[in-house]
Amino acid sequence: MRSSAHLNTAADYAAVREIVLERVGQQWCLFIDRDGVINRQKVGDYVRNWTEFEWLPGAVSAIGTLLEWAPYVVVATNQQGISKGRMTADDVAAIHRQVRAVTKRDMLEINAFQVCPHLHSDHCPCRKPNPGLLLDWLGHHPSVDPALSVMVGDSQSDLELAQNVAAITGGCASVYIGPPGVPDRIVDVSFNSLQEFTFAVISAQGELR
Repeated sequence: MRSSAHLNTAADYAAVREIVLERVGQQWCLFIDRDGVINRQKVGDYVRNWTEFEWLPGAVSAIGTLLEWAPYVVVATNQQGISKGRMTADDVAAIHRQVRAVTKRDMLEINAFQVCPHLHSDHCPCRKPNPGLLLDWLGHHPSVDPALSVMVGDSQSDLELAQNVAAITGGCASVYIGPPGVPDRIVDVSFNSLQEFTFAVISAQGELR
């Protein structure tokens, strides 16, 4: 596993190259966290509607490129603000319709948005880092190899989610987006942003041609 202490090292690019190589010609899914990876996270609050949704730099083009790379792209997000009454499930769904529309590239679009609306105190099976969000989607897509899943996230819970999924399916690569701060043992690849991770994917694809 890659350490999160040194971002964007040669080892990180080599690890991305391995991830890309292992998935050539395979059916697999790229899972992406939302807040903090795709859009700016609201500290102490929730993104309750589209007007409050702020794209992170390069995220739109990055998603477009990732749609061309991965056979399936799914956004997996905890949104306990729904259960807190800060927004409704329809509000969140409306945001996701806009995200899908903005990032759509030709006939390619985000395949699904897996949302956990439950409170942390509910101890539900779908709230990250529990594996329910990913396992639910994978269970409905038997042609997809679950052991080739990739989870991209900015928090320890996202990376622990990858570990929890891997313990059940036999594999799930973890990609950390953000500054150092998560335990080394749960990080496969580290990059400062989704855009930088995408650049590494493009570079790896070019080397494999």
